[in-house]
Amino acid sequence: MRHLLMQTFDRPDSPLAVEPIVIDGDVAIADWAQGEQGGRALLRRKDGKWEISLCAGDALKQSASLEKLGLARPRAEALAASLATAERRLSPALLERMSRFDGVVAVDAAGGHTPLDPHHRPIP
Repeated sequence: MRHLLMQTFDRPDSPLAVEPIVIDGDVAIADWAQGEQGGRALLRRKDGKWEISLCAGDALKQSASLEKLGLARPRAEALAASLATAERRLSPALLERMSRFDGVVAVDAAGGHTPLDPHHRPIP
C-alpha cells in the first residue's frame, strides 16, 4: 500500500510520507503528508491487488463515514478504532496537516482525482 501511494503521488520536488497504515481484511486507511498538506486514503484490495478508492481528511476517522462508504458497522468501528490508536503516536502538527484535506475525492488508477464532496460536508 505504501508503495502504491508513493508510486502514484510521490514527486522529487514534494516527497510523500505515508504513516500509519491500518488494515482490516481487504480495506485499509493510510495517513499521508506531502509538503504542507496531508490527508487519509481509503484503499481496497480487489483481485489480490490494492487500489486507492478515495482521499479525504477527518471523515475517514469516523466509523459512520466508513459505514456510508460500504463497510459493515463492526468493520467500520474496528478500522476507526485502529486508526485512532495508530494516530496517537503522531505529533499534533502532523495530525493537523492531515485534517486540512478539504472534501472527499475519488482516485482513479492513474492518480487522477474526481471531487465527491469539495466542501467538507459529511459523506452522503
